[in-house]
Amino acid sequence: MDANEEDYFAFFSLTGDRFDAPGMPADTAREVGNFREAVLKIARDLWLKGNPDRRRLPNGFNEAFDLRLITVASGSARPKMVLHRPSGKVSDAEWDEWSDIYIRARDTMTDSLQNIARTRQPPVHFSPESVRALRKVGSSLQDSETIIVGDPRQDSRRAIIDLAVREILIEIEELVPTPQPVQLEGVIVEYDGSSLSFRIKTELGHSTCRLEHDQHHLAESAKEFLATDGITAPDVRVEGETPDASLKNISLHRVTAISAIRSIEEKSLLAQLERIRELDDGWLGPDSLSPEPVVADRIEKVIPRLATLGTSVSIVPNAEGAILLEWRRGHIEMTAAVEPENELFLCADNTETDELQERQSEFSERLLMQFLENGKLK
Repeated sequence: MDANEEDYFAFFSLTGDRFDAPGMPADTAREVGNFREAVLKIARDLWLKGNPDRRRLPNGFNEAFDLRLITVASGSARPKMVLHRPSGKVSDAEWDEWSDIYIRARDTMTDSLQNIARTRQPPVHFSPESVRALRKVGSSLQDSETIIVGDPRQDSRRAIIDLAVREILIEIEELVPTPQPVQLEGVIVEYDGSSLSFRIKTELGHSTCRLEHDQHHLAESAKEFLATDGITAPDVRVEGETPDASLKNISLHRVTAISAIRSIEEKSLLAQLERIRELDDGWLGPDSLSPEPVVADRIEKVIPRLATLGTSVSIVPNAEGAILLEWRRGHIEMTAAVEPENELFLCADNTETDELQERQSEFSERLLMQFLENGKLK
């Protein structure tokens, strides 16, 4: 064992004809990155499992796993790695906890690889992200090449990743639950940059959505649509995969799209209309009528267009069962009343000149939209 072997984070050795020359082939350097990613994913699993009351990782947890390649030993390619503590960014208590978890993750990975070689079974306690990361280890090697990884001090705590193990790793995805495509609709209420994840509040509850490290555009979308107060934000649709779509609060992985489906303005108008739909006859006295569903449906159909007008519109009922749209354009007070019996009433009242324009007609969506967009009654 090297004099300073105890200082290294892990034993890592690449064997095969290509690795007999000095240094390390450039196209296999990615294996150090694959190893780091797999250990970090498992470390995240371990921390979340050990903190069941927490939904996200502590700030800085991912960044603190700063694995540094300091040299490559001669003979077989043996990259020497140390775990570097970020200066001034992690407290002593955090570092003691996290560095222990990183080491446990290394050993958990080693134990799992040894178990895979014996049983040909996937590690059932791993998250889908950890399974996918583990499958990448050794993916760049040729058939006759191997990797040995594990504890830098104990030979027994090391695993050999040869062709047979790599073939099992390739099959692992078929043994774990097949990810199911799913769409979630709701409001993004939390965003965690350290773990590249966010939470979305849906009608069924809260779901956690996790992004890959290179999905910067989706991370920006998640932050753009975030409800900083937990309420005020556009409704979004998130598309991705989940291992079990039957759960109430599912976890979404491999997110592929985040798109706004209802603006804040549209949601406000829909909320006004929903309150009107809940009215019963007699809501404003014994003879007052609640709007019929067909009247509310006609209003709902034009709300997406209303939300784009850039004008504050109020939706209010009247005692005759009509629903009124009211807004102001300069000195002109505008009113459109969708009434029972398939009627439409339009009114433009110029408060500066007292000029009043009115029209009563059979309901026409075209006429209503024309009045909403440019104030024309004909």
